Amino acid sequence: MRRGWRLLRQHGRRGRSGQVSAVATVLALMLFVSFLATFVLGQLNSQMAQKEFQHQLLVENQMSRLQTAILQSVAAFEGNGSTFLSSPVTLSSGGAPPFGVPSGGSLQPEPATIATAARFSISSLSNAPVEWNDGTACFAAGSGTCTAGSGLEVYNFSGNHSAATPTVNGCAGGGCTVVYNVSGSFNTLSLTLSGATLGNVLYQVSGNWDNLTLNYGVTCSNHQSVTIIFSGNNDTYKLAATGCTSAPGASINTTFVGSSGNQCPYGSASRSDKFLGATWASSTGVYQNLTWRNALGTVSAPHTVPANGGNDHLTFANTSGYFQCLFTTSTTTGPYTLDFLSGVQAKLNNRYITPSAVAYDQGAVILGVQNGGSVMLSPPEVSFVQNPSGVAFSIMLVSVTGATGIATGFGTAAVISSILSVQNYQITDGKPGTQFLPFFYLNITTAYPQAWATFWASQGPVDPTGTTCVPGTGVTAANCLSPPYGRTSTIVVPINANQFDLTTIIAQVSIY
Repeated sequence: MRRGWRLLRQHGRRGRSGQVSAVATVLALMLFVSFLATFVLGQLNSQMAQKEFQHQLLVENQMSRLQTAILQSVAAFEGNGSTFLSSPVTLSSGGAPPFGVPSGGSLQPEPATIATAARFSISSLSNAPVEWNDGTACFAAGSGTCTAGSGLEVYNFSGNHSAATPTVNGCAGGGCTVVYNVSGSFNTLSLTLSGATLGNVLYQVSGNWDNLTLNYGVTCSNHQSVTIIFSGNNDTYKLAATGCTSAPGASINTTFVGSSGNQCPYGSASRSDKFLGATWASSTGVYQNLTWRNALGTVSAPHTVPANGGNDHLTFANTSGYFQCLFTTSTTTGPYTLDFLSGVQAKLNNRYITPSAVAYDQGAVILGVQNGGSVMLSPPEVSFVQNPSGVAFSIMLVSVTGATGIATGFGTAAVISSILSVQNYQITDGKPGTQFLPFFYLNITTAYPQAWATFWASQGPVDPTGTTCVPGTGVTAANCLSPPYGRTSTIVVPINANQFDLTTIIAQVSIY
């Protein structure tokens, strides 16, 4: 009987031992799961994020090599060599076994909506057939007085070391327009305006060392507009405001355009032109706006200074860009449009860092972050040089045509490229010949507008007035520079250059 009791007591111990073993197992599993969760959520995340980041850097480098390969192919094409090159692109980020599964990617052509359009025209200038020292009879030999005229009062004065002092004493009730042109150098000039109902007044001077005084005594019964343009060097201008004692006031716009021959503007030659100041009587509401134009990309916002006790104003500004020289005739061809299509892009389906795309986009290598901004990793072939006459600008634009194929997954894809054609366009304002660029624009439609806008902002005198962002379909003005994924915007770039070298490349690309 005692033995049986002893066996029963041993059985109790063995029962409690089984319970402890089960609890220990559960605790061990909990510790393992906790460790695994900590590893997966902490260390694994960090490891995989690092792998994806390194993969992104690798693809950036591979796309830059593709860019270099195409540029090298251009040299081979011009030397009649082989232009076929293969450029690898790695699609997989690599994993961290056993739990870190690699992220894949894809390599494919950019959509057909991605494109650059270069738009420009070419003008040839010649002297205009002006009948000098002739015009409305009331101006007599250029220094007469026109009173109560109607229609157009005009005179073309030509001379050197001479004086021309015309006067306009009001217009008839219907108003009149006044145009006075001067050609010559070292002249002493004045224009006296008085009376009522004057219409628009245009006064133009082409020459050097000319000195003009505007005696402004108009009653300003209507808002008065006076435009004065100097084309030349070392000219001076001053204002004597004696009229316009009441609203609606007047706008006097004076522009200095430094020139050399038929090149307007020429460098910063307008810096030699001087405003000798203004004198005021009891005028009110007179705005004297003064602008110096140059070819070097120097632009400053208008700076306004109150004058005459705040009744009137002086505004000073600098601007840049083409200006047709006075008394010339322009024969324009164009506008011409050159279209450059798309590129290729590697989409990285990251899971631990933000999904991104690395694109060879219209000659540049760009990194774009999904639903975010973009940055240019390697710019297109663009350069500029400031010389005494202005800005010499060169650009190489790449059009990717016939792009075929798409590669997806975790392997390594290849971009096979070859050059189909290379063409060059050159325009040098006035040297040789008389060809000029009235305007040149780049319209860049892209999924990466922020990268392109930032790049052009760094080009100084080439783009002094800045780019404009035009939203595409499904894009608002607020997110124009960072459009939603899969959407595009257009960056409009006005190019300031008087010497221009454009190389166009057509490349064929296949993806395997």
